[in-house]
Amino acid sequence: MLRGNADFSRLIGACALSLTGDWFTFVALSGFVYQHTGSPGLTALLFAIHSLPGVVLFPLIGPLTDRFDRQRLRVACDLGSVVPVIGLLIAFHAGSVALALGCLAALSLFAAVAGPIPEAALPNLVTSQDLPLAQTVLGSLYSAGLLVGAGLGGVVTAAWGTSATLLIDGASFVLSALLVARIKRPFSSAVTTRRLRMRADTTELWRFLRTAPVVAALLWLTAGLRLCYGMVGLLPLYALDRFQVGDAGVGALYLAQGLGAVLGPFLGRWLTGGSTRRRLYVAAAALAVFGLGYLLLAHSTSLGPAMAAALVGHIGVGACAILALNGLQLATPDHIRGRVMVFVFSLASAFQGVSTLAVAPMAVTVGMTDTTRLLGALAISYAIIWSVAASRIRATRLDGTHKGAAASDGGGSC
Repeated sequence: MLRGNADFSRLIGACALSLTGDWFTFVALSGFVYQHTGSPGLTALLFAIHSLPGVVLFPLIGPLTDRFDRQRLRVACDLGSVVPVIGLLIAFHAGSVALALGCLAALSLFAAVAGPIPEAALPNLVTSQDLPLAQTVLGSLYSAGLLVGAGLGGVVTAAWGTSATLLIDGASFVLSALLVARIKRPFSSAVTTRRLRMRADTTELWRFLRTAPVVAALLWLTAGLRLCYGMVGLLPLYALDRFQVGDAGVGALYLAQGLGAVLGPFLGRWLTGGSTRRRLYVAAAALAVFGLGYLLLAHSTSLGPAMAAALVGHIGVGACAILALNGLQLATPDHIRGRVMVFVFSLASAFQGVSTLAVAPMAVTVGMTDTTRLLGALAISYAIIWSVAASRIRATRLDGTHKGAAASDGGGSC
């Protein structure tokens, strides 16, 4: 598919560059803030700043991706991101934490607009038959970007300093913009109006969600996954406190987590076998596997079994997240798909933030192990209840509503 579809290859290349560059900057910024403030809390706040714009500005960002040309919007966001990267260079040189945080907020805003565009555009760039595999590749890319970007970012920052890291990030945005600009197929089959109607567009989104039970069910599944996701933040504590294996152990657990998240989408796609109904049940089973993996982690007594448990748990995470996202793509018409993708990204960020904030006091009150058990059991229970509810949805073809996929590599859209 990568060899035969140049537009898809360019999109994957653009996403890979921008994601890797983002983690380069995040690694350098985390070290800079901690060195200048000595505050673990402020360093942890970086994650909140990174996700907050997408949640707060959802009513604006959603209509943007449907009312404006998605391709030009993505190019503008990539090129616009170069400006706050330059601002970070100035902040690092001047030692200004406030300026650095402001630049991160600006980068996060551009990312909140640009991030959902590939998912919204993907059904128009590949055939309907290739869409599940294409989304699997794109979904795995996010986990691979974390593994490669965070790892290389640390090495580059340690070897050549933060300036080199930021320059690489700036170059990644420029190259990403060039690749996206060279994509020939339209990112949308709907007519773009260039007119924002936030209230009307948001009302249209809610109306669509109320009348599309499959879409609503997949959004509830995403919410359940992210509601339990806070227990992932306990991984370093297992390495440092229970197993006492230091930073190397933390890295090993994160490596197992990332590997599972990369493998999960491919395994989930294989298990569905192209069946719409099976996609729903496999996605729910994957959520249960996430909970099971962390229940096994809670009973692990050494690093090896803990790595296996993290691997299993995040195979479930990767499969559940990408199967739900692919189902949403197939079940959503092109004219509203941008708003749905932005909404699911915002929903995931909000629930994951709530879960992360809840885990810290829970770990102090009932302990790390019992917190893991509680959230693991919650994931399994949620998956069972959701499966029962989803079984009442009439069998409808998720691939019957989307009409924007390209008919062939050399043709237009059907």
